[in-house]
Amino acid sequence: MLETEPQLIENFIKPGKVQLVYRHLVQIGEGSQLAAEASECAADQNRFWEMRQALYAQQGDLFGGSARANIDRIAESVGVSLESFGSCMEQRTHQAAVEADFQAATAAGVRLRPVFEIGEKRFPGAQPYGQFERELNLALGGR
Repeated sequence: MLETEPQLIENFIKPGKVQLVYRHLVQIGEGSQLAAEASECAADQNRFWEMRQALYAQQGDLFGGSARANIDRIAESVGVSLESFGSCMEQRTHQAAVEADFQAATAAGVRLRPVFEIGEKRFPGAQPYGQFERELNLALGGR
């Protein structure tokens, strides 16, 4: 998905044709929960997408005893204020929202990620750009 996403952003999101709505699906324990909360704390500083991409790229560093230190290092690398970020993480500011995303996903039958919904269709797993382009154009009334 990380390879397809820039094309979707350029061709569909930036022109205002569609929106990308991101929901957290915490599946891999505390490291996954912390990463989700960290991305939301970064979002408070308008750095959600940068943090998300960096977390995915370095996801091996999120599990184990130094997960929080690694998350702080990643946050610093994407340019967030560590003081505000640290406070947000310590207070667990976004814990309830992340947990609500997870509950909504499981209630909707989502068991893996990524999952994409375009109109009434659901597409599990990473898809090639051509699949998104075709389905988005159909949903937008094109051919």
